[in-house]
Amino acid sequence: MDDDDEVEVDTPVDAVDEGTEPTRTYAVVDGHIRGMTDGLEAMRQAVGKILHTERFVWPIYDDQYGNDLLELIGKPMPYAENEVRRMTEDALLADDRITGVTFNSVTVVTSDTLAVHITVSTIFGDVPAGMEVTTA
Repeated sequence: MDDDDEVEVDTPVDAVDEGTEPTRTYAVVDGHIRGMTDGLEAMRQAVGKILHTERFVWPIYDDQYGNDLLELIGKPMPYAENEVRRMTEDALLADDRITGVTFNSVTVVTSDTLAVHITVSTIFGDVPAGMEVTTA
């Protein structure tokens, strides 16, 4: 991909209303900015960023942005298995472009690590996502 290339995504005109968060953002490819993107590709970035940003830690974000997964540190695994679902859903549904979260699997990987695989439904289409959550 050349530096001047823009990642294009077809976005239905009626998919966005005036109250919806904008989706136009930088296209990041292999850690480098490679133009601009929007629609579904921008939502992939937004979902990943929400899942990897701790709430209340970074002053550039309001108190609705990010997740509370750090609160699971030191908690017993059965509690963490239940709460990871609620916390993930709460974090993602704060974005008005996200319409639902489906948990494909929540698996205990080690005594202190969960693997979470989800499908995030957005106004632009579905975004598969995954993460590991550690309770240690």
